[in-house]
Amino acid sequence: MGLFPEARKDSNWFYRHSLSLVLAILLFLQTAYAVWAGHRVWVDELLAHGHEVHDWSTDFWIWWSFHYNVALVADTFGVILIVLLTKYLYEQGSTSSK
Repeated sequence: MGLFPEARKDSNWFYRHSLSLVLAILLFLQTAYAVWAGHRVWVDELLAHGHEVHDWSTDFWIWWSFHYNVALVADTFGVILIVLLTKYLYEQGSTSSK
């Protein structure tokens, strides 16, 4: 037996996909928080520099999407590395790799 227990073939759909569902919910919650917090930061920066504030304008969404996507690319790259390295290390000693 390897590092991880084999997936049970008789398990239900929720059991097999529970990690994906939890991660999707976390991504949704983080995105909602990032929109709320990003709007606060954006408004505060405009006010600090004496600019007029137009709530939820196109300028905010451009600013927010740039900052959010920069962080998203870095995090996604890290997750891909973790998954690929875990898969490689897990399969390294398996019977199918021989």
